[in-house]
Amino acid sequence: MNRRKFIGLSVAGAVSIGGLYAYNESRQNKKTEHKINTPKELPIPPLADYKLVNGKKRFDLTIQKGEKNFLGDLKTETFGVNGDFLGPTIKVNNKDKVEINVTNKLDEKTTLHWHGLHINGKNDGGPHQIISVNDTWKAKLKIDQRATTAWYHPHFMDKTGYQVYKGIAGFFFIDDENSKKLPNQYGVDDIPLVIQDRRFSYNGSFSYIATMHDKMMGISGNYIFVNGAMTPVFKPTKDQIRFRVLNGSNSRIYMLGFEDEREFSLVATDGGFVEKPLPIKKLLLAPGERAEILIKVTENEKISFVDYLSKSYLIHINSNNTLVNTKSLPTTISKPFNIIPSTNETLREFNLSMGMGQALINGKRMNMNRIDEHIPINTSEIWRIKNTDSMINMPHPFHVHGCSFEILSRNGRSPYLFEKGLKDTVLINKGDIVDIRVIFRKRADRDNPYMYHCHNLEHEDLGMMGQFTVS
Repeated sequence: MNRRKFIGLSVAGAVSIGGLYAYNESRQNKKTEHKINTPKELPIPPLADYKLVNGKKRFDLTIQKGEKNFLGDLKTETFGVNGDFLGPTIKVNNKDKVEINVTNKLDEKTTLHWHGLHINGKNDGGPHQIISVNDTWKAKLKIDQRATTAWYHPHFMDKTGYQVYKGIAGFFFIDDENSKKLPNQYGVDDIPLVIQDRRFSYNGSFSYIATMHDKMMGISGNYIFVNGAMTPVFKPTKDQIRFRVLNGSNSRIYMLGFEDEREFSLVATDGGFVEKPLPIKKLLLAPGERAEILIKVTENEKISFVDYLSKSYLIHINSNNTLVNTKSLPTTISKPFNIIPSTNETLREFNLSMGMGQALINGKRMNMNRIDEHIPINTSEIWRIKNTDSMINMPHPFHVHGCSFEILSRNGRSPYLFEKGLKDTVLINKGDIVDIRVIFRKRADRDNPYMYHCHNLEHEDLGMMGQFTVS
């Protein structure tokens, strides 16, 4: 690998966040001298098993404690779903009826939120759907949305960052008729990639130190993992590969691409497929955001998937000399999907701010007993999101539960190319004003409200979150 060439790559067009993590990186525990274990092949999360019961797909998930070898022979205590670290991929089709039994085998309370799913508040898995120790929560989901790469993670009040950091996360795929136009053989040419960073203590444990500085800046680590592995190797057997990429980190933002700066195709964002493949060379992903990309590889080729901001190799892709040639990339993937504006749309403003140990939306810290907004069902609105931070240069990935939205403008201009299509999370940099159009088609009441919040999980835990009903 020509690392000198990689280090020298420019990051033209990146937002001004390159130095955001410098302080956190420099203060990592330098006593960690153990070598990171690097597996030979990219781990692929298993597909979750299900049983067909009365026409419904029933999945059984167990949130549990575990351990994993990240550093030499040292054991790292972890959390996982149906395993030691991370969880299986749930794969369903649009219009499926799904039941999920979630059993908590931790020594603490938790929840499990279906990030990106259009479901009612009662089954959303937010901070009100608490799963006590040794209890089972039954979520009933009627899948009613386009093909989407969603995911699941805890959403327990004040401990979301810690529980995600320990390893509770997994993919949730929804497929439809358009999915068949793209590579769709799971683990072969349809590859899930969850990118996360971690830091360690000298004894091998995760170093999740929630000091006030960490809460304000967000916790970032000096090691970046893909599917729980450090710089694994992926060996494609077909010439067209679909990567479903999730930024599952607590706070780190990635600028993704390939070491040789080759062009690749963006085919989906958070809320599903774009109309036509978009050629890009760099993909910005904030925590909680997802994207699907297509790359073409040739026989006996070696390329690397990288993060330009941290100058890190994420995956080495080594093709062999017997690649299967697959069908060409379709010129059209999906019909264009736009939210039809309602008459006299309501404009709501959400001002995100931090300072003096506080993380606020519209000047308020999250309160489980307060409903901040009441939204009419099936009526589109314009939400104007502003980053009004005055003390620090801190971006905020803003996530809205229960919907997908359109980004209408960013600072009066068109959104970034990689923000085309439907979204549920949008990055708001310091000074940004971003307008989105939202519409909610499922209900959420006072006992089971939806959330909007910063998806920097330390900011969320610090209070940058609000609640709303839909009726």
